[in-house]
Order: sequence, then C-alpha cells, then structure tokens
Amino acid sequence: MAFVALPAAAQEGLVGGLPGLPLVEKEGGWARYEIVSPEGSTRFVVKVGAPGRKLDKAGRWMTLEVEVPSAGRVAIELLVAEGRFGPVNIVQMRLTLPGKKAREILDPFKNDTKSRREGKFLQKTTETVAGKTLEVLEYTFSGGITAEWSAAVPGLGLVRMGGENPFHLVDFGVGGDPWKERTTPAMFPAPPSKK
Repeated sequence: MAFVALPAAAQEGLVGGLPGLPLVEKEGGWARYEIVSPEGSTRFVVKVGAPGRKLDKAGRWMTLEVEVPSAGRVAIELLVAEGRFGPVNIVQMRLTLPGKKAREILDPFKNDTKSRREGKFLQKTTETVAGKTLEVLEYTFSGGITAEWSAAVPGLGLVRMGGENPFHLVDFGVGGDPWKERTTPAMFPAPPSKK
C-alpha cells in the first residue's frame, strides 16, 4: 500500500512542493532529513549522483530515498536540469521498489502548469546542524512556504522547509552511508584491557 502512495506523495507533496532553489552539486554528497507530522516522524535521504542527459537537456541525478517500515528503502531518482530543483526542471524520473527493477515514470509533472516559484529573500543567519555551523539564507514563497538554504548542504541545499509538508536537516556529508547515525567520540580514551 505504501509503495503505491509514495510516488504520488513524492510527486505532488515533497517533490512538487519544493521551491526552485539552486542545487548543491557535490557528487557523492548526501543530506538526511526528518519530516515530523501528527502521525509520527519519517526520515529520508537525498543523494547527489552523476551528471546525465535526457534528449537535449543536461542535468544532475538526485536520488530521494525513503525507508518504508517492514518493506525497505524506496528510491526515486530524478534527473534535474538547469541546476535548480522543482517540477519544471525534472526531466526524467525513475522509481525503484525493494527487490524490483527500476521503472521510469513518464511525465511525472504533466499536470503541473506552474512556473518556477520565485522566493523573497528574508535574511542571512547561521545555524548548527550535526555539529557544523552553516551560513543559511532564509526565503519565503507564496502559499505559506518558507525555506532555509545553505551552500554547504549537498543536494537540495535545504536546512529547513516550512509549510504544508515541513521537514528539517538532520545530518549531511560526502561519501559514506547517509543512513548511518554518527556516534560522538568518547570524551576519554577507553582504559587498557587487563591481561
């Protein structure tokens, strides 16, 4: 059931609702986010992939992975053109369900006739995420959407998104397993083992 709902939710909710802010194209980069709703919290990861081309448009592959309880990870791969995220810039979309071969979703945003959302810059601030201090640019968009964006965060560059489907950044990096929680190092070294 969740498999059927996820592509629609990703297309019309999370993906379709994102403002057209610049991508941060650090190949191998990733960002882990958390969506908090009355039903509970969900984590998802955005990974930056290789450059790609569809017909006459060059872009960058972005993969959005969501952990579906009792089923595994569902991946939505998006070829995004023009260095900006948003429905009008997604030129190809593939869906991979656990244990299945990827399948292309044709015209994922054919009913989206809106042009790129233009935001209004509010202010520049700093925020600390996963022990790293980031320079953050805050924007507001029509429909009550707010976004905090940082050039230090691979992929979407988003630190926080407010509105109908709010989410926030939990961790980010380049390389390694984006799903693996980092552990903080011990304050003191472990005592030597007894012989």
